[in-house]
Amino acid sequence: MQEGASETSTLPAQAKIFDEFLSTDESTGERKKISFAEKEKLYLECLDAYYNGDNPLLNDEEYEQLKLDLEFEGSTVATFNSKEIKFLVAAKRYQMGTPILSDEEYDKLRLSLKKTGSVVVLHEAPTCRVDTGVCKMDMRVDNGKQRLLYFPGTAAGLIIFCEACFWVLHIDPLLSIALGAIPAYFFGVWFTENIFAQSPLVTQSACPSCNFLLSIYFGDLFKVQTDGLASAPTPPQPEIDLVCPNCKIKLKANRETMVLSTLPKVVPAL
Repeated sequence: MQEGASETSTLPAQAKIFDEFLSTDESTGERKKISFAEKEKLYLECLDAYYNGDNPLLNDEEYEQLKLDLEFEGSTVATFNSKEIKFLVAAKRYQMGTPILSDEEYDKLRLSLKKTGSVVVLHEAPTCRVDTGVCKMDMRVDNGKQRLLYFPGTAAGLIIFCEACFWVLHIDPLLSIALGAIPAYFFGVWFTENIFAQSPLVTQSACPSCNFLLSIYFGDLFKVQTDGLASAPTPPQPEIDLVCPNCKIKLKANRETMVLSTLPKVVPAL
């Protein structure tokens, strides 16, 4: 009897996990289901009210149930970090005419999110201006290729450390690998950024004209450009010119704004 009673008593608490969030009508008190889009909108409105000192729209239990619902339904909104939420709230407040960030703070936050590859600020399609004919596309950091730049230095550092430990200290190779992992990492960072590459950044973006996927490298290798071994000596620039191999259109990439754009169209004089 006691065992059956304990199982029965735990059912309501467990059942709450699987209950769907229901919205409550303020005038009638009626509870009803809302769509997925309405749940995401309500979730952002709750965060807006919380961060800006407004009256809470939901109590703690309803908020947790709403967030749990969004996570079960695969919503990306429920997984946003504090900076992404702050950006969305700031954009909403700006449209409402009550900005919470200055233009400089907003641009700085947007750029930091763009450099981390946040889906909040990245556009999947190019944006074009009719008056200039310039089309722009957001660039993303290519984390895979960016890490590959640091691999040679890290691997060389680990090999040197393991050899020194084996021949000088007679340490087991497996133990030397474990001991040398962290020093080899820092050696790889120093070697890559000071000898192998200078100001390295690997990005990727679709061509704004033909949607061809491009890999764009910023920086220098072995100081070839910096020391002028191939042309006039110039340090790595934040903006580079390139040509799309597919449609042959001239492009300009900027690492500071993380934007790939076409050049303005020249209108012939009449």
